[in-house]
Amino acid sequence: MLPFYIYVPLWLSEHSGYGYLLVGAVFFIARISDVFTDLPVGALIDRRGCGKGWWLASWILLTASAIALFLAPHPWPPWLLLVVLVLLMLGWTGLNVPWLALPVSLAVTASQRLAYNSAREGALLLGTLIALLLPGLLDPDKLRVLLGPVLLVLLVAVLLQGSNPGNRGGKTDFSLWTLVKDRRVTSLALPWFLNMLANAIPGTILVLFMREVLQAESAVPVALLVYFLSGLIGVPLWYALARRYGALLCWRVGLFLSAVLFGFAALLGPDDVYWFIAICVGTGLMLGADQALPSAMQTRLAQELIRDAGNNLGARLFALWSMLSKAAMGLAVGLGYLWLGVQAEPDTVPPAWAISGAYVIAPVVLKIMVAAMLGHRRLVWMEEEAADEMAR
Repeated sequence: MLPFYIYVPLWLSEHSGYGYLLVGAVFFIARISDVFTDLPVGALIDRRGCGKGWWLASWILLTASAIALFLAPHPWPPWLLLVVLVLLMLGWTGLNVPWLALPVSLAVTASQRLAYNSAREGALLLGTLIALLLPGLLDPDKLRVLLGPVLLVLLVAVLLQGSNPGNRGGKTDFSLWTLVKDRRVTSLALPWFLNMLANAIPGTILVLFMREVLQAESAVPVALLVYFLSGLIGVPLWYALARRYGALLCWRVGLFLSAVLFGFAALLGPDDVYWFIAICVGTGLMLGADQALPSAMQTRLAQELIRDAGNNLGARLFALWSMLSKAAMGLAVGLGYLWLGVQAEPDTVPPAWAISGAYVIAPVVLKIMVAAMLGHRRLVWMEEEAADEMAR
């Protein structure tokens, strides 16, 4: 889905006859709708389960929308473009939410939770690397040809998926209140949201930072490649550390180190691109802690809630995390560009200090806040469980 979030909006704006304003408005509405589909999808999975029919229907919805968007002649009426984008994102949600929730039913011990979530997040980083590399290696016409094989690979993955029986005998509430009324959920949900916001803000301003502050826009692909490759390398390292010291402690350490390393980017200027690449290596290694470790904690929390409630709510809980991630990405764009717009004169580029402030200072402050919030006593039980397992 990465190309649909990064490359397709630009392609539609410049080459398909829509213009930036229309594409921006349509994608904004589609992303807002995408936030509010996660919880109903999670509730349906918890209630009715998901078998081959669910996986296949989601794949068909995503595939039909993607093929139409890529291959049908443009421009379309704005309402039709919006409908196809909403259906595309709904198909992805149908695949993504049960995929995120899989470790809830698979893992039993803390080590298994770490193993399943680390493997999944490592695969996610590998897929991200491939999606970032291909547009730089191939021309646009060959990228279109790749759509068919990629969708067929996804079909194979879909057909190999197992089933989730759900909770057909019980009641399933679509309300968000069902989840957030538990303080264990809110004590993890708020830091998760703020951390996603801290990760999303630099992503929305990266190109502007490298163009205006470092004056090295051509190095953007290299910076992204180094960052995600370092993240992939860091996953097994954080997996090993978390097995010994616990996911909660290691995540806090990773957040603090990431904030310290990323803070040095505020000191950079023109011709400092190599120092920035070095920072990308360091913060990329911390990405492993940001990916697999909170996922393992979320899996543990879901298992605790299922045990206490007596019914299945794993998909709903991971739908909540997905909602918060999407909301953070949308809020990052709004806050970042609002700040830059306020600091810039009409029809001018924001000053370098304003770009660096949004790109570096805001994420660093948020990361430190999250590390502090994770020390709350309501999360101590996660550390106690890790200590008990090591003792055994």
